[in-house]
Amino acid sequence: MAPLRPAKNLTIHNNVQQVLDFARKVHSRLRDRGSLSESLEVEVDDAVKRSLPLPPSTELAGKSSALDALGSQIWNAATNILRDQESAEGDGSSKPRPQTRLLVLLRVFGFFLIDAAHHTSTRRTKDHDQRVRAFKIALKACRFSLNHGQVELALKVLERCSEYASTAEEHFPIVRISDAAERDDVSHQLALKQLVAEYYLLRLTHAWKTDRFDLADHFFTKLNLNSHELAGSVVLAEKAADLFHEAAKSVARKKLWDPVIKWCERAVSALDKCEIEDLSHDAPELRLAITATWVEALLASGAGESRQRALNLVEQLEAAYGMSNRIAVSLLRFQILTASKPIDPTRVDAVVAQMIRQAVLTDKSFKTIMQTINKLGRISLQSTLVGLTDFITTRLLPECVPDDAADERRSGRLERAIITYVMFVTTCDELPAHDTAAGVKFILDEVSHRTKRTLSARATHAAQTLIWKKAGAVDAESPDEWCQLLRHAVFESAGHMNKAKIGRKAIAAALARNDTNAARHAFFELPEAAQNESITRYLIFKVALRDSDYELAIKCLTLIAKHAEKDATYLYACVLEAQQSNMRQVAVAALQALSERQPPGVHLPTLLRCTARLLVSELDANTQDMDRMSEPVVSLFERAAKNIPKLMHGSDAQWRLESQWWSKNAYNLALRLCADLHPEHLVRLLEVCVCFLDRCPPEDGPINQHSVPQRRVICHFLAASALIVLGRSEESSYSLECYARARGHITTFMACCAGWATANDVEGPAAPQRHSVLARKFEMLKFDLECILKIKQWDQLDKAVTDFLSFTETDRWDSLADLVIIIHEHARADGVSSTTTARIHELLQK
Repeated sequence: MAPLRPAKNLTIHNNVQQVLDFARKVHSRLRDRGSLSESLEVEVDDAVKRSLPLPPSTELAGKSSALDALGSQIWNAATNILRDQESAEGDGSSKPRPQTRLLVLLRVFGFFLIDAAHHTSTRRTKDHDQRVRAFKIALKACRFSLNHGQVELALKVLERCSEYASTAEEHFPIVRISDAAERDDVSHQLALKQLVAEYYLLRLTHAWKTDRFDLADHFFTKLNLNSHELAGSVVLAEKAADLFHEAAKSVARKKLWDPVIKWCERAVSALDKCEIEDLSHDAPELRLAITATWVEALLASGAGESRQRALNLVEQLEAAYGMSNRIAVSLLRFQILTASKPIDPTRVDAVVAQMIRQAVLTDKSFKTIMQTINKLGRISLQSTLVGLTDFITTRLLPECVPDDAADERRSGRLERAIITYVMFVTTCDELPAHDTAAGVKFILDEVSHRTKRTLSARATHAAQTLIWKKAGAVDAESPDEWCQLLRHAVFESAGHMNKAKIGRKAIAAALARNDTNAARHAFFELPEAAQNESITRYLIFKVALRDSDYELAIKCLTLIAKHAEKDATYLYACVLEAQQSNMRQVAVAALQALSERQPPGVHLPTLLRCTARLLVSELDANTQDMDRMSEPVVSLFERAAKNIPKLMHGSDAQWRLESQWWSKNAYNLALRLCADLHPEHLVRLLEVCVCFLDRCPPEDGPINQHSVPQRRVICHFLAASALIVLGRSEESSYSLECYARARGHITTFMACCAGWATANDVEGPAAPQRHSVLARKFEMLKFDLECILKIKQWDQLDKAVTDFLSFTETDRWDSLADLVIIIHEHARADGVSSTTTARIHELLQK
C-alpha cells in the first residue's frame, strides 16, 4: 500500500488540487461567454483571498505545466474579453459589459497560477526568460488593478513582485562586466533593472493612490533614474513622468501646493533625461499637461517669485519646445497675466487675440476660447466685447459661408458666441446703452449679410429674451433701439406668439415716447392674427385716442368687444382710457360696447348709469345735431328698461333708488328737451319713464304719493301729444300707427286722471294742479276724437262723445266745433249708422 502523507503535506496537496480544479472550472466557463455572472466574481475573489498565492512546496512538483497552462489560458481569456469589450464600445454596440472587477480578478488569478508554476522548481526560477515573463505578467496585473481602482488586489500582486525585484537586485553585479562573452548577461540584467524600476513606479503609484505620500517619497528614492542603463529608456521615462504627474494632480485636489510643485519638478526631470527627438509623439502633450499643473500650483501657492517662475515655464515651452502656437500655452500665459497685480490689459488683450488667431477651431478649442473670454469679462467688459467681436467676425463667420450646406456644429458655435455677446451687453451697465445696442446690431447685421441665414429657434429665443429684458428695464436707455433689435431679420425663426409680443413691445415703446407714427408702423408689420388680438388692439386704441382718429378707435373697440365675453379686461381698459381722453364720443362708444356685451363680473346698474351720464353730457354739448345725438341716449334708457329684472337683484331700497334715478332722469330730460327732441325719441323716453314709475316700489310720505301719479299723468299726456304730432305730419301707415298708439296713452291718461282727481277732489293747495289736470284731460278727449276719426274706429265714437258730454269742467266747447263737424261728415260718408252719430248733435249744442 502507498505510504501515508503527513497531514501538512496532505493539506497543501488538497489546496493545490482545489485550485487546479477551480481553475479548470473557470476556464471552462470563460469559453462560454454567456455563463459569466456575479457568482463567478464572488468565487474567484474567494479563491484569490483564501488560497493564493500558493507557497513553494514539493506538492507543486509535476504540476507546473498544468498551472502555467491554466494561468495563461485564464489570462488570455480575460484579455480577449477586454478587447471585445473595447471593440464593442468603439462600434457603438449595446452588448452588456462584464464587470470590470471580474476582469481584474481573472488576471490576478491567472498571474498567481503562472507564479505558482514558476516556483515549482529551481530550474524554472533560474531561467531568465521565465523570470522576466513572470515578472512582466505580475507588473501588468498590478497596473491593471491600479488603473481600475482595485488597490487591495494590486497590493497582493506587489507583494509577489517584491520577491522578483529583490531576486533581480541580488543578481546585479557590483562591477560592470564588459567582456564580449558576458554581453548577453548584461542585456538580461538591463531588462531586469527596467522591470525593477517599473516595479518601484507601481509601488509609488499604489502609495499615492492610498494617500501614503511618505511611502511615495520613499519609493521615489529607490528609483535610480539617473543610472546609465535607465537614463536612455524613453518608455520608462515617459511612464515615470506620467505617474509623477498623476501623483501631483492627486495632491492638487487636496490644495497641497508645495508637494504638487515637487512632483511636477520630478515629472519634468524624468522627461529631461531623454533627448527630445527620442521621445514619443505623446511626450509634448504630457509635458504641456505637467506644466499646466505646475503653473496652477505656483499661482495658487502665492510665493513671492511664483508668478515669474510660472512665466518662465511658459516661455520655456514656447522657446525650447516650439509650442508658441498652442492654444493651451496661450491659456497658461492668460492665467498668469490675470493672476498678476495690477493686471496689464494690453498684454491680456494680446494673448486673447493670439488665441483667437492661432487656434484650430474644434469643439474643444472653441470651448477653451469661450471660457477664456468669460473670465476676461470679469476684468474688462470692453476687452471682452472686442475679443468676442473679433472671434465672431474673423473666425466663426468665415466658416458659415452661405453656399455651403448648413453645418449644425459650426452654426451652433456661432450662435453660442452671439448669445454670449448679447448676454454681456444686456446684463452689464458699464458701457453706454447706445454703444452696446449698436454693437449688437453690428454683429447681427454681419451674420445676416455674410451667411444669408437666420438664427435657429433656440438661439433666437435666447437672444430675444435677453434683449427683451434689457428693453423693459426701468432704467433702460434707448429702449426703442433695443425694440428694433428684437425685430432684426436674423430672428425670423421666432414663433408667432413671440413676434406678436415683440410687436406690442415696439408699440408700447413708441407710445412711451409719444411717437404714434412709429407705433402704427410697428402695428402694420404684425401678422393679421396678431393685429386682431385684444391686447394689440388696446395699444392701437391708445394710439387712436392720441391722434383723435375716431374711425380707428371704433374699429379697435369693435374687435375688442368681440372677445370681451371671455376676458373683458381690455374693454374695461379702453373705457378708462377713453374717459381720460378728450374724445368723449369714443368714451361713449366704449361704454356702450361694454353695456351691450355685459361681461361676467360687471355691475350692470353702475355701468348703465355711467354710460347714461356720458351720453347726456355729449347730447348737451352737441345740440346742433339733436336727432342723431339723441338716438343713443334713448336707446340706452330703453336698454335699462329691458334690464329691469337684472336691476332688481338687490334689496328693495337699492331697487327703489335705481328706479327713481332712471325715472327722474328720463322725466327731466324729456321735459327739458321736449321742444328740441324728435317726437318719436320723446315718446320712447317718456315710455321708459312710465315703465320705471310703474315698477317703482311704494314709499311712505305724502311727497312721493303725489309726485309719482303726477309724473305718470304728464308722461302720458306728452306722449299722446307727440304721437298726435307724428300722426298729423304725414299720411301713411305709420301715421295711423301713431294715432293707434296715441289712443293707448290717452286711455291710460284717463285712468290716471280718475285716480288722481279722486284723491285731490278738494279745494286747497292742490287746486291749481287739479285745474291743470282737467285742462289736459279736455285736450286728451279732443285727441281721442281725432284718433277715432283718423283710424275710423266708429264703434268707439259714441263712447268718446259720451265722455265729452259728461265732462263739465270746461267752457272751451267752441274749440270742438270744427272737429265735431268733420267727424259727422266723415261718419255719414262712411255709412256709419245714425245711432252712432246721434249724440254728436248734443255735443254741437254745447
